[in-house]
Amino acid sequence: MVGETDTLSNAIAAFPAAGRRALIAAVAPQSFAGCLAARDAALIARTSGMLPDGLLLALVPLATAYARPAISEFYVGAVARGRSGALYLGANLEFPGTSLWTSLHAEQSAVARAWAHGETSIEALAVSAPPCGLCRQFLAELGPGEALAIVTPQGRATLAELLPRAFGPASLGRTAGLLDAPRRPLELAHPNSDPLVAAALDAARASYAPYTAAPAGVALRLRSGAIVSAPYAESAAHNPSMAPLAAALSQRVFAGLEGDEIMAAVLVAVGHGMIDHGGAARTLLTAVAPGVRLLLWPARFGDEG
Repeated sequence: MVGETDTLSNAIAAFPAAGRRALIAAVAPQSFAGCLAARDAALIARTSGMLPDGLLLALVPLATAYARPAISEFYVGAVARGRSGALYLGANLEFPGTSLWTSLHAEQSAVARAWAHGETSIEALAVSAPPCGLCRQFLAELGPGEALAIVTPQGRATLAELLPRAFGPASLGRTAGLLDAPRRPLELAHPNSDPLVAAALDAARASYAPYTAAPAGVALRLRSGAIVSAPYAESAAHNPSMAPLAAALSQRVFAGLEGDEIMAAVLVAVGHGMIDHGGAARTLLTAVAPGVRLLLWPARFGDEG
């Protein structure tokens, strides 16, 4: 199997020569983590002479290099363009030894990266093939007013064309979507000063749980001391919801920390009996980091006023 470094190098080498130097400069810093700032994206497009959709498609192989399809062996990459002009890479991630529902799809991964960087809208999403049904349903959560374009080698289509007569947020009376939902005023039921718990709480505050009112966030401490975290994101159809631990593990891959061993894991969640974030997170954590115990910190809604 081709190593990660070789795969990334091959993807960069396949990029059009005119824009390759600008691309290398943009992805070289440790801070890259799958995000191309708007100014870098504009420079790469200008030097390579590419139109916006062409640039997205040309970057899909780079995103695909981060795919870890340990079960399906089907590599998928996606590139999202936010309203800011920044580009966000996503890749599918699968976890041997656990259920298929723990998998994270490339489109979900790209949306999670844009969400983490504060994007309020995604204008276009490129992928190597039209999104599967699960991803179309998840993308519908971006909001009733989103005119999202899906770009594939076969051409461009709107999400509405790929998912006609959709059941989504508007069907349940929602006007705000995943990227523009407000942060929730959560506080720990039992105060704790550990930075890992604080990171999980911050992720939970950012989570999107309009249908169950059960926000959650996960934070992982790695052997190097680095902390990666991610929030929970729901879908109106429930099943395409994005688990916070899977999203955090995707962040770990894109941050180049995949070999940095997980030493501790914290889940902060509002629990009221409707759904169990802890059970799902423990199942996945056992598969990826045997011996690491998930610490569950209950949270409650604070004063919204």
